Amino acid sequence: MRSPRRGCRAALLLGFLIAQFQAGAAEFRAGHIVVADPWSRPTPPTAAVGAVYFAVTNAGPEADRLVAVSSPLARRVEIHESRNVQGVVQMRPVTSVDCPPGATVKSEPGGLHVMLVGLKEPLAAGTEFPLSLEFRDAGVLKVEVRVENRQ
Repeated sequence: MRSPRRGCRAALLLGFLIAQFQAGAAEFRAGHIVVADPWSRPTPPTAAVGAVYFAVTNAGPEADRLVAVSSPLARRVEIHESRNVQGVVQMRPVTSVDCPPGATVKSEPGGLHVMLVGLKEPLAAGTEFPLSLEFRDAGVLKVEVRVENRQ
């Protein structure tokens, strides 16, 4: 007869492996750079802009820098940062994003993010689109951005 304890261990191990597989499905790597969970919100049919969010982890011993972003889905792609200046939120373009060694830089609503300007088509929930991130040292990393309804 099998031990119930052994069955629980097997179920836990299977659950852990499934979670690892699912988490790994949204990770993209180039050298020591890992981009995780790239996502965007759906846009209305007539929207000309959209935003993309993700996390960049530099697992290496040296600093790197995100220097450019592009996508065939937009005429222009820019890195932006939102800041609260005297009670007014201002969004400004930035030329690059430092990626310190051993650190994670998060791109999120209300902070650092990527703007898709001149969308060629609306972003529809349940779809994906390509985005290329160019790092000074790690080179170009191509990711697939998921369009989802998130807050």
